[in-house]
Amino acid sequence: MTSSIPKISLEQARHIAEEQAMKNLTGLMEAGQSVLQASYLEAENCWMFFRNKEIKIPDGSQLGIEWAYVVSKRGKFSLVEDFSSDSKKLLDYLEKMSHYFERAE
Repeated sequence: MTSSIPKISLEQARHIAEEQAMKNLTGLMEAGQSVLQASYLEAENCWMFFRNKEIKIPDGSQLGIEWAYVVSKRGKFSLVEDFSSDSKKLLDYLEKMSHYFERAE
């Protein structure tokens, strides 16, 4: 299925991910600290961004789960578990999200 919704740029996707991350992390960040890591992953239909690991999450917080921010190439957003500690699982999940966005858009 081909969508008539135009694709967004990497910069636009990063901005969407940053806005979403800021909703949960603003009170935990130090002045001038970036909310996302510079690195990201890309699949056919989406990008995956990661929280700046220098931002400390308090023990017992619901934010204690590692989260990743996935933005489709058409601007849809999804918050997903960050499997960075397991590269195979992380890449598998990225592909699953890419296929999800392909079907959903």
